[in-house]
Amino acid sequence: MIVYVEGFTIEVKRRKDVLQIKKEIAMKTKELFAQKGYSATSMEEICAINNRSKGSIYYHFKSKEELFMFLIRINNEEWIDSWQEIEQQYETAIDKLYGLADYYVDDLANPLNHTINEFLSGQVVSKEMMDEMLALIRLPYRTYESIIMQGIEQGELKPGDPKELMYIINGLFNGLSTLYFEMEIDELRQLYHKGLRTILQGIQQMKQ
Repeated sequence: MIVYVEGFTIEVKRRKDVLQIKKEIAMKTKELFAQKGYSATSMEEICAINNRSKGSIYYHFKSKEELFMFLIRINNEEWIDSWQEIEQQYETAIDKLYGLADYYVDDLANPLNHTINEFLSGQVVSKEMMDEMLALIRLPYRTYESIIMQGIEQGELKPGDPKELMYIINGLFNGLSTLYFEMEIDELRQLYHKGLRTILQGIQQMKQ
């Protein structure tokens, strides 16, 4: 029994070590993808920036695509974790939605976002990989939906389908992001607030 417990502990630690190595490889490669884009980044450059052989990289990732997908997952999980910390400063769902708009605008400067767009538009990928990519992109949807559900439950927003409202607000945020290179950041932030305010005029519960 004691040997079994010790063996189990060692196996868990080994798995944690492997995951940590994968994260280290992904984070070191993140800057490379951000600077050069997905297509222009070669496996040779990935090996060089990580100071690892191809065999070592391929041991942890079967392909450049798999490494990039892993990096997107980490990026989105960090996005959610950071927002959850910021969210604590807001009490109402309405304030959280405006705070989320600001957070979204601030994140537009993340160069990895542009690399993701390049990957989606310029790569011939399998249906399985595309489905996985879309699932990763949709991870933040739960964040939007939970805020909307809070607003409905607390009487700030009119009763409605939280998922539909989430799609509408997410569509607004994504659509306005195309103006990132055309507007000053403060001007763009004001436009996000104006767009959100327009939507809220239709779904916000009027106080009696």
